[in-house]
Amino acid sequence: MYNRFIRPKLLAVLLLSCSGAVYSQLTKPEVQLWERTIPGTREDSGCSDGTLLNFHCGIKNRSAKKYIRYSRNKSHTLSLVHISKDKETIWENKDTHSSLGNNIFQKNETGKKLEIRQKPSIFSFVSTSDALQKKDTLEIRFDDKNLYELVFIPKRENKLELGKIHSYLSIKYGISLEKGKYYSSTGDVIWDPAKHKDYQFRPTGLGRDDGNELYQKQSVNQADLFLTIGMNDIKRINGENPTQLDDKNFVMWSDDGKDLSLKRDGNFNVLERNWEINFIGSKIPKSNYKVRINKTVINPDRNSLVYWMFLKNASGNITKIQGVENENYIDFSRVDFSREGDHNYFTFASSSLKDPRETNTSGQSSIHNETESTINLDKIVLYPNPVKKGQNFTVVFPPMENLEISVYDGAGRLVKLEKIDRNSNHYLGQLGIQSSYIVNLTQNGKIIKTFKLIVD
Repeated sequence: MYNRFIRPKLLAVLLLSCSGAVYSQLTKPEVQLWERTIPGTREDSGCSDGTLLNFHCGIKNRSAKKYIRYSRNKSHTLSLVHISKDKETIWENKDTHSSLGNNIFQKNETGKKLEIRQKPSIFSFVSTSDALQKKDTLEIRFDDKNLYELVFIPKRENKLELGKIHSYLSIKYGISLEKGKYYSSTGDVIWDPAKHKDYQFRPTGLGRDDGNELYQKQSVNQADLFLTIGMNDIKRINGENPTQLDDKNFVMWSDDGKDLSLKRDGNFNVLERNWEINFIGSKIPKSNYKVRINKTVINPDRNSLVYWMFLKNASGNITKIQGVENENYIDFSRVDFSREGDHNYFTFASSSLKDPRETNTSGQSSIHNETESTINLDKIVLYPNPVKKGQNFTVVFPPMENLEISVYDGAGRLVKLEKIDRNSNHYLGQLGIQSSYIVNLTQNGKIIKTFKLIVD
């Protein structure tokens, strides 16, 4: 992974980042143009799923004017995020004969054209003043059809300032910086690849930085779209995630660069690739995350499998979390990372289905160890049973610590897994497919009562 800095002999510098480094606080008044979707607005939620980039809508038709005017006596910096599979011109300056497309950059009329890889990218163009131009006012025309954010500043930003803006855009849009550190709007280092030498690939993040109005609550890396992590939940639009986070708190994860292939390890098929997740900030939560992976990668043959997330803390202790199939994805809900240290490691695995009915299926209970013998099983009930599809069923129980409800279909696949608040005395659920299900109530990983639920 690397940054590409192209330094033409005359005036301009183009920095490309399918990747990169860049900018200071965008909330400063010196920013002449800053186009992006605003969370909570109609534009923020009105786009189709196919046009989303890391849970953000584009800025198509948001600007009435499709050009930027600037003085020939002013240097300038233009940064943007763009995605398109088709060849197209992103911006063009006819006065300087320079242009940027999603597959090529040309610095002037006679200059050599630079080919660019077509993929979600962060582009920054930095130019000095040009008093030799015939006109006092120059114009950059742009096409916003596939733009997601555009920032124009009438000054030439230095390397650190450029590093700040690319860090902001990288975290927001899931486009990894190919080289260099990640900076906050105040210039503090968020993430330094030199300190994560075994996990330098595809850095991705969440976080809040009021200096550039970053408030990213869920993210997926655009390089492979395999792994998504959200705070509490994963919504269609980032702005729909209600999670609250304090300023200057971040989460960054990256991987070891290994293939997304599986290897056999005992009873599990485990991904070769491993991830490191880092928590930055004094008030960053380490619990209640939602993790989602692409099911096709971990189960290319579409077999009936059980899916796992393996969490490893700084001490080397491993925790296994079972996932739930969600159409083309596997969801791991309410994931709690270790509070020990500021980083954890994880990977994913699958195993063959096993019978979840470690107890009988008549609705009677089965005690698995002595500690549960004090529980009054008569107070744990499920009703109605049978229940109509799409209608609510209720499980009632005494409030207790470390309680979970798991629901398996007739083939033994886990379809629901919910952690229960220690103060709760009931669980409300519904199932949309007619079948028979196994409902397990577990405490500390041990089943304390099992029900056979009929959905008709």
